[in-house]
Amino acid sequence: MALAIRWVKDGEAWRCQVLFGGEEESRLSLERGGNIFLRILNGRFCTGYSRLVKEKGDLDTWKERVQCPSASIVDSGTQCRECQQRDISAPCARCDGSRCLARPELKLACERDMAYVYIASFGGGRLKAGVSHGGRVERRWVEQGADAARRVLIGNGMDVRRFENRIQGELGALRRLRPEEKMDLKPSRDPLDGLRLLDEYEEKIHEAFPKANHFHEETRVLLPIYNLPVISTRPVELRVRDGVEISGRILGVKGPVLFVEKNRLIFSVSLHRLVGRRIEVGATQSTVAQSGLRLFIDEGP
Repeated sequence: MALAIRWVKDGEAWRCQVLFGGEEESRLSLERGGNIFLRILNGRFCTGYSRLVKEKGDLDTWKERVQCPSASIVDSGTQCRECQQRDISAPCARCDGSRCLARPELKLACERDMAYVYIASFGGGRLKAGVSHGGRVERRWVEQGADAARRVLIGNGMDVRRFENRIQGELGALRRLRPEEKMDLKPSRDPLDGLRLLDEYEEKIHEAFPKANHFHEETRVLLPIYNLPVISTRPVELRVRDGVEISGRILGVKGPVLFVEKNRLIFSVSLHRLVGRRIEVGATQSTVAQSGLRLFIDEGP
């Protein structure tokens, strides 16, 4: 079963992997130019919960994933109700900085840790505000598929959650973007639009928050990391559901979106929708019947 989508850094390069759980953990690397064949089996299952494993360390190393005790089927999301209640990281995912509901050990680590508010630009003039702790900043940008990003404020974990909430509520930055909003490979009308947008928002943010919390850095342009081709039309979206087969030559991955070429058509797949799915991984097939495309093309709006 697919447990998570992970971006890992190998030297200066970033690579996207699908993490599988079971009797032995395994990883499928999605390398540009490689071939892929996945068959989605029936059902979507709970991926388990996070538990505390040690009392000292950073927020990323304090927890480990535990399999769902009942291997529950889920209708939405990636956890059953029982695992949601057991998950130590659930309060952190919902935190807005007003009140900490996490375990005392995590609360203390959050208060002591250095964290940042960042702003990230995406195609179409969209800008998202988010938070990340020190060692995860670049990884967080790459996981989301940002075109460019920079950090703008600094504080402890509770501080930056409050800052983020204000920026989203008062300055209009997005809280999240759905994978479907990241599936366009059309060239930008002006490659500098995203950089100008970041400049404008940083100025607004620094006007609204205390100077002691300001953070200055050069914008990080992230598009070379994904190294994707530019095409003039939107890829065909493949909807992940029971019985779907995903095959072809990998064009690349941008955040949570995989791009695959098959029979001169380009398809996009939300990798997040693989999580919780049991998947058969095999050699690529040489052809796909056109009549079979209706099984996995999302024809909705």
